[in-house]
Amino acid sequence: MFAKFQINILCNAMDIVGNLVILAISWFLLRLEHKSLQNALGLNLSIYRLLQFMVGFLATVTLAVLVHYTYAVAANFTWVLRANISPYTLVLNVYAALSLVLLQELLFRGYLLYQGIGLLGERSANFISAAAFGMYHWFILGVFGNPFLMVWVLLTTGIWGLMFAYAFSKTHSLALPVGLHFGWAFVDKYILSDSGQSLLVPVTSIHSRYPNTIESIMYLHLPKIAFAVLVIILLIKSRSLVSSRPKYK
Repeated sequence: MFAKFQINILCNAMDIVGNLVILAISWFLLRLEHKSLQNALGLNLSIYRLLQFMVGFLATVTLAVLVHYTYAVAANFTWVLRANISPYTLVLNVYAALSLVLLQELLFRGYLLYQGIGLLGERSANFISAAAFGMYHWFILGVFGNPFLMVWVLLTTGIWGLMFAYAFSKTHSLALPVGLHFGWAFVDKYILSDSGQSLLVPVTSIHSRYPNTIESIMYLHLPKIAFAVLVIILLIKSRSLVSSRPKYK
């Protein structure tokens, strides 16, 4: 237990360092161009940005809960509260999920995407960012070397990367993409999961079954893909969601 606690603290500390390093580099490069983090990445604490974050967060929390409970009905198992979970664990889980999401958003939808939009245009930059996000998950999920799984991971994570990219390019802020990303990641890993760290755990019975591959895709992945496609379409068809556009060039 103590060793696991130390590992969690170390991982969280590494995420903090990573976030600070990326922020420092972004700030320095933007200062060379006489720009600021607030204007380029929308990193300002305002009611409007908080609202964007909450809309994204609540949307993907709702999606994640619906997906996981639908799958539970299909597989005939139930979610129950984990015994002896401490308030500290809940706080640590929130912090761990948010710090990792911030790290990924700063890396894939931060300064590099901001500059990419200025150099390549919104569509090209967003698709490159999405592809990079999908390929990053090849290594995170350990599928590198398996062609079928590589294509599948590139599709499923890349489409969400594209959603996050358009959320940034249309709002000119990380608030909405962070909210969208954090809502799903928090529920999927720390609320409804069998990872050993979640608030609720799956409990099977003699009536439980294992859905086949097609059923798993239908219940777990197609709703996520459909959600991302819908959000992308809405973002593309919407006007800019801020009063003025930042200068990408």
